Formats: sequence, structure tokens, C-alpha cells
Amino acid sequence: MKDWILSFAAKIGLFCFSLGLGVFSYLIAHDLRMGETEVPVSAKPVESGLLYQSEVVLDAEPHLLAKIPSPVDAAGDALGVFYILGADGAVVRVSPQVGGGSESNRYASLGDERTESSIGFSNFALHPGFLAKNEPGYGRFYVVVAERPGTSRADFSPEFGGPGEHHQDVLYEYTVEDPLLSEFRGTRRELMRLSQPGPDHNVRGLAFDPLGQLYLGVGDGAVAEVGKHSPSRNASSLMNVYGKVLRIDPLGRNSANGQYGIPDGNPFRLVSEALPELWVFGLRAPQSLSYDPFQRGLCIAESAGGGRDEINLSLYGGEHYGWDIGENAGRLNRAARARLEEVVTGPAVSLDRLSHSVARTSGGVIYRGEQFPSLAGNLIIASHDGQLLAMRPGGPAAGAPRLSKVDLSRFGKHHFTALRQGPRGELLRLCENGEVFEMRKSATLGTGNSKQKALFCEAGTFTGDRG
Repeated sequence: MKDWILSFAAKIGLFCFSLGLGVFSYLIAHDLRMGETEVPVSAKPVESGLLYQSEVVLDAEPHLLAKIPSPVDAAGDALGVFYILGADGAVVRVSPQVGGGSESNRYASLGDERTESSIGFSNFALHPGFLAKNEPGYGRFYVVVAERPGTSRADFSPEFGGPGEHHQDVLYEYTVEDPLLSEFRGTRRELMRLSQPGPDHNVRGLAFDPLGQLYLGVGDGAVAEVGKHSPSRNASSLMNVYGKVLRIDPLGRNSANGQYGIPDGNPFRLVSEALPELWVFGLRAPQSLSYDPFQRGLCIAESAGGGRDEINLSLYGGEHYGWDIGENAGRLNRAARARLEEVVTGPAVSLDRLSHSVARTSGGVIYRGEQFPSLAGNLIIASHDGQLLAMRPGGPAAGAPRLSKVDLSRFGKHHFTALRQGPRGELLRLCENGEVFEMRKSATLGTGNSKQKALFCEAGTFTGDRG
């Protein structure tokens, strides 16, 4: 036992040294934002097993945007046009109409013979400059898709895990001829390809910051028990992309494969024994990402170990969220646990699925919309069983963070598959039955003259360069 503790302490010491180098290099290039006054969502984890402190009642009703088979992601542009991605690669475009209401149409079908249909598509993101003509990001959007094993040479492979390849996750960039067209016409370009040893804990989550840097969530590679050669070991190594969030410039070209850029402010860019794409590490299975422009922080919803889901908040980059070096913390003495706590960043909130008070997390965002002032600045968490939770910020004046339920009795019973924000910060809920709603204040719904139609058909045929 003594030898095990000494070995663990040595590993932690080496890890701290590498982490210190990364943080030091990051702080040289990063604005510390000392002028900001907003208190972070939480500095300490909130455990949920759980009795909620209050219930938030909203004067809100769901506005149906579309209904398609297996919606997995959605994003909107500055004109209020929404794009909804299905697991099969179908993209639906929902556009506002003069005089009120909205209209849906089949925009594109992105799947092809290489798509691994058992997994399919998982994420969709619009470049912040999507509508900015004559700017580099004009007309560009990004998707993640699973393709069949051996489709092409992978840019990244896991250090730990089985030698076989279950499938490949690919990040593609699409460039449209005109963002105002109701059907896709344009080209496709591959940015990054990852070999995956299993069907779970793969690439989940895309989010842009306002400067056009793209964050990509990557799981540790596969479901497995913690062990010497387990895929979970990928999460703490700085020499692979698994169990991490990456930050890249999709319009740059200074990566190893020459297809994307490495931002100057990345925390490990100047560390020789680390990949420059890394933003944070120590993650098991990120499920969704969202960027908060007010705090300039990244929300990471992930399936953690031990039947827990966590929402992690990264404000600076370089954080380690504990997987899997913290899994055997109970075996350590007090001094070793103290050293571990110095290395690991705790979650903003931890939800215990084993207590049956909440199902798996479908996503988390910090609400910045205008229609529901009572939620302003709250961390909003959706669970698969249809619950919506709000965590109010903590701080010296506000006291400890408070977790509350949002009353959704007027919305009916829906199982959530994802929670997103629209272009104006309002909440989008993607449901297991295929419905995609935007939460709107009751008074804004008008007389219900929407031209919305439910879409069950496949999107139109892809046209353009497939290279």
C-alpha cells in the first residue's frame, strides 16, 4: 500500500509540473480579465441527490420549430433562422416569415455511403461570421459525423484502449454559396479525423466563442473499468486528444495536418510534451458544450464516473476535471488527497443519477436571453427525463449556489435529448419524440398563425464538392 501511495504521489508531482508549465504559458498570452465584475456560476461543486431549494415558475410556452426524426443539434443565425440536424444527417431550415410565424424546409442531407448509420451525426455549429459577407467565416458551418472504420487515415488515435477501430469521428466544414438560400449549395472540407475504439465516449459537443475559435468535446474513447490499460487513461495524458476539450481555429492552417489552426492562447501550445489543440482535460464523456460570452467561459456537460453527471465551467483553460486520477481517492491518505485537490478542478454542479432524482444530463447553458429575467445568469441544466434545473450564481453577497426546478407543467412530458440556445440567447429544447421547441414568453406567441409544418421526410440531396 505504501509503495502504491508513493508511486501515485510521484505521478501527481510530474503531472503538476506539466500542468504548471501549461498554465504559465497560457497566462503569458491570455487576458486575465481582472476588470470583470460578474461572479462565476460556482466556485464549489453542488451535489445533487437531492432536495431542491425552490421552484421557478415561468410565464412561458413552447413554440414548435420543427419535428424531424432523431434531432441531435440545432443552431440559429443573427436573422433568426434555425438549422436543425438529425442523426441521419438531414438538416432542416426554419425561417421567420413576414407578418409572423415561421416556415420549415428541407435544407440538406449530409449523410453518404461512408456514414456509420448506427451512430450517425452528433453536432452542428454555425461560424460566428456565417452572415458576414467578405469575412473569412462567411457561409461556413461545421458538423461531426461517425464514419465506417478504415474510411481514411486518422489524424488521432488513442494511447490506451483496444487495438481495434469501431468507427471514425470526423469534423467537417461546409461552405455555402449564399447563407440566405433555402437549400444547401456549396462544398465540404475535412478538418480532423479521429479513430474510435468503441461506440461510446466519442466526439460530442461543438461550440464557438465570439472570436471564431471552435471548441470540440472528445470522450476518453470507450466504456471500460478504470485500469492500467483502460481507455480512461487517455484523459490525463497530454499526448492524445481523448478525454479532452480541444480549441482550434477552423480557418487557420498551422496544425499538424494543415487543415485548421492552433490559437495562440491555448494553454499547452508552448509545452513540448503536449498537443497544442488541448484546452482542458480529465474528462470521461463530454455530452455538450456551450460558450458564455459574458464570463468568457465554456460550460461542459459530461457523463462522469460513479453514476454522476457533471457541469464543468472552464474560465481560463488548462483545467483537469479529475478523470480518472480521482477515482481511487478514497484509498489515499489525507496528504495525498490534499495534493489531488490542488490538481483537480471540481464541477460547478454534480448530479447523482443513482438517486433517481434526475436522469442523465442532456446539456447545460448559462441563460443570457431577455424573455425570462428570473433566469438571467443562471446555469440551466436539462435532464433526459424532462426536468429543467436552474442554478443561481453564488458569491459573497448571494451566498451558496442554489439549485431550483423550473416548472414545466405547461409544456407536457418530453424526454430531452439536448438543450441549446438560439441566436438571441433563448432556450431550445430537442426532444426524443423529434420535436424541437423554443421557449417563448406567453405574451409573444400572438394568435398562432405559424406556418410551421412537422417534417418527417429526409432532407434534400447533397450537391457540391464531396472532396
